[in-house]
Amino acid sequence: MTSREKLYTQKKGYGFSPALERTRQPFRMRNLLTLGALLGFTGGVYAYSMLAVKQDDFSDVPLPSTLPGVQDVTREHKDK
Repeated sequence: MTSREKLYTQKKGYGFSPALERTRQPFRMRNLLTLGALLGFTGGVYAYSMLAVKQDDFSDVPLPSTLPGVQDVTREHKDK
């Protein structure tokens, strides 16, 4: 380990050293704002798509009574 790496690590290897904390501090607010923007965007897309699907009306679409190759297993249980 070089002397530069020793400045940013703890002796035990866990956590951040004070030098690394000072180095990261200017970017903390910008990173939190970016996190908020990304979460807001993904949450907005998710909410919009859920609301758009809820508005669809599928009552006019006919459902097939049986699909080719698919057997109705509920009928077998009812007969027994």
